[in-house]
Formats: sequence, C-alpha cells, structure tokens
Amino acid sequence: MAVSGVFGWLNIHRLALHIELSDEVYDGTETFVIVTLENKKSIMPAFLIGVKLDGEWLKFNLVNRRGSESGSLALRFHGRGYSTLTETVIQSRFPINFFIRSKFFKIPESFVLFPAPRSCYAPVDPTVRNGRGESLACSRGFDGDVMKINNYTGYEPLKLIHWRISAKHDEFKVKEMADSRGQPLILDIELLPGADLNEALSCGVFLVNRYIRQNRPVGLKGGGLLLQPDLSKAHRLRLLTELALYGKHSDCS
Repeated sequence: MAVSGVFGWLNIHRLALHIELSDEVYDGTETFVIVTLENKKSIMPAFLIGVKLDGEWLKFNLVNRRGSESGSLALRFHGRGYSTLTETVIQSRFPINFFIRSKFFKIPESFVLFPAPRSCYAPVDPTVRNGRGESLACSRGFDGDVMKINNYTGYEPLKLIHWRISAKHDEFKVKEMADSRGQPLILDIELLPGADLNEALSCGVFLVNRYIRQNRPVGLKGGGLLLQPDLSKAHRLRLLTELALYGKHSDCS
C-alpha cells in the first residue's frame, strides 16, 4: 500500500496543463478546446491520466518523461463577455485501480465569449457616413439586401422575381437588391433589430461575419464607440469583442 501510494503520487507529480481555445468562441456553440498535458519529470513517464475540464473527460494513457501529449474536447460555453474555464482536475488510478489521486488546477486566463450569431437584415441609416464623408447608402445591384420591389423589365435575372407578390398582380415583380460588393458599412448598435439587447448584439455578430466574408468593410458605432470600416481578421475580432462586451463592465469579474 505504501509503495503504491508513493508511485501514485509520483505519477501525477510535476504535471502541467496548457489550454488553447479558438479565437472565436460563441455562446451556446460547440467549440474545440486543445488540452496539452506536459510531464516535467526527468525520471518516469506519467500513466493513465484523466483530465476533467468543464465536466468532460480526456484520457492520456502515457506521457513520456520531459514530453507532452495533446488532445481535444468539444465544449459549450454560455453567456457573453469575459469568461473563464472552471477548475480543472487531473486524476489517476495508477499503479493499481484502488486509490484515485487527484490534482487541481486553476486556469487563470480569461477569454471573450461572443454572442451567438442570429440571422437578420442590416438596418438602413442613410445618415451614417464612412471616414471619407461618403454616404453608406447602398446602390442598386444583385447581391445585397432587398431595397424595394419593382416591375420586371426583362433584364433582371429570374432569381430576382418575387413570385408571391407577382401572383397578386398582372405583371411580374422583381426584388431590387443593394449592391454590397466592397461598399463600406457602419453598423449602429442602437439600430440593430431584436426583441432585446442580446438579440440585437447577436444580429450584429451575424452581420459582421456575413459582410466581411463578402469582402465588405464593416465598422461599428454605439455607446460612444466609433470604429471605421475595415476587412482584416484582427478588426473583425475587435468588432465581435465590442459586441460581446457592450453594456458590461470592462473587468473580468
């Protein structure tokens, strides 16, 4: 029993955990978390290690001395704003399946949990202008949002025919779309549609991701904030972060 206890203690001694999350973690959406178990011992490997993170288990059968092994867990987090991982536990039944030895870790790093994207249309605000003083009102095109319904002239693509409205008239009606290609847009948080603030912010997340994927620069305003339109990944993450933290304290508590 004494020898078993010593070997069991040595087995989980000098183990370190490293947690890596994606750049984008959304409320209620499954995301993969990379868990790396590092064995800092120079004498013996670590055997039969279980890592518990947010209620899910990950098994490591063998981690060589001065080595490391990685695995992934699919987790869901809830809420928006700053979040942290719960206390993490390392357990092992080595060398015999009689005693369970545990070691607890605190993960000090916080991360920002983005609102879950919610499909919606961008609000129209013709008073919003970009950094050059140019109106952000949309011009006519074939790939943006619906601007209005017009009569069919024979030149529009058939996919633009609004069949339900056309059935009520003696002629075909077509959807006149906004040409959104490359045209900058500033989203006003106070104008985003939604039954409450959280729904509006989820709409904002959807629009930011949608338009930047379409190569359309997006900016953000609201609550004294004004971010000019841009297309970079760092800018997109900044927009999502501002939406996640909107109306919350700046600290992590």
